[in-house]
Amino acid sequence: MNLPSIVDQQLFYQQDSRTPMTSVTLAFLGGGYQQETDETAGLARITAKMLFRGTRTRNREELARAFEILGADVSASVTETEFFITLSGFSKNIDALFDLFFEVLNNAQFPEKELDLVKQQQLQSMEASLQEPERVLMQAHSYTLFDGGRMGMIGSRSATKNITRQQVVDFYRMVRTCSVMYRSALTDLPEEEIRRKLDRLSEGRTRTGFVLKPEEEYALADGRKALLVRSDEAANDRLLWSHSALAANDDRRFDLGLALDAFGSFEGYLFDVLRNKNGWCYGAYAFQMNATIRPGRVGYYADPSRNNSSKLIPAMMQLIETFPDAEEYKERFIQRPMTFKNRYNYQLDPKFKLSAQLHRDLFGIPILSREEYYERIDAVTPMTTRKVLDDVITPRRMFMVFYGDSDRLAPILTALDSSISIRVIKKEDLIDP
Repeated sequence: MNLPSIVDQQLFYQQDSRTPMTSVTLAFLGGGYQQETDETAGLARITAKMLFRGTRTRNREELARAFEILGADVSASVTETEFFITLSGFSKNIDALFDLFFEVLNNAQFPEKELDLVKQQQLQSMEASLQEPERVLMQAHSYTLFDGGRMGMIGSRSATKNITRQQVVDFYRMVRTCSVMYRSALTDLPEEEIRRKLDRLSEGRTRTGFVLKPEEEYALADGRKALLVRSDEAANDRLLWSHSALAANDDRRFDLGLALDAFGSFEGYLFDVLRNKNGWCYGAYAFQMNATIRPGRVGYYADPSRNNSSKLIPAMMQLIETFPDAEEYKERFIQRPMTFKNRYNYQLDPKFKLSAQLHRDLFGIPILSREEYYERIDAVTPMTTRKVLDDVITPRRMFMVFYGDSDRLAPILTALDSSISIRVIKKEDLIDP
């Protein structure tokens, strides 16, 4: 896919007259943690957490109180590619809110004492995350996708400790002057009014900062590659497998979506066999992992009890390999088109419409009218779906991540497929020293 078609200072707007509220987000394209190095890992997130912790005239408590009095929430966050700053509050206070908001944007001071607190919080958060099985599982999956590189790690202790105030100041300066900044607004106010207020950001704006880089590509699974995260004390094993799927704007996503819904949803074939009929787990699902500029992935999740993994793992793999031919799957698939048509009403919500505009320009996903959407669903047939499944479902080229007792799980995998490449790590390995 090509890089996003968003232009500098583009405004994405949706009016929502149901509530007298305004929510505005500034997005700096290219200002995410893709700009970090191994030595500055965590800098983007720390910069975001520091933004509302003091200006030239107000400390953190005074800022928080001022926003609270105006009935507002503010936050900053980062993704791989973007740095987001969000303001939401009562529309009647919009002028005072924007004055205070711009005061922070233009005069953030990033106090040294606050930086020490944020770094300590980040270090504690890293350690705490190791006690959350689902977080560890997801992070270990990311670890495999990025081949153990920085992008797949929870964080780095040494890099976090060594981040300086000057690095934060410099990173924020590069964010504010990103080559592309776009805005989104969900509000009951007219578009032109919001546009005029946001245009204050354009005064003296330069574009000499970060430039969006291509997203780092996922590693390729040549065969089945298993990563076992050692957790001998876990009452339940957890597994997350995935393989490559479709680009965000690939029209075949409708066929794949209906098929995976029939196979892997709460009402699907996979859940029915593994949970309802055999009682081996609490949940078992197949789903699409969102595509960005990178192609998406098909994921498979289950959480069998320790005693049932030896039965569930081979059964789950067999279901993945054979479900397109199963009569129970086909019966469920017949019901999916009407279910998907009924879901179109969700797309009429202003929040969804705003998101759809963004996804169109970020990832090239077209916005469909109800008629166009229905036509595309009607075009999904068992024959078209089978062709997509034959192209996409590749269980012989899959990353397989497990959380549990690795000494017990490894023989199960070897018995399943002697060619599986198995690697064992500790939870602590997901954090750089």
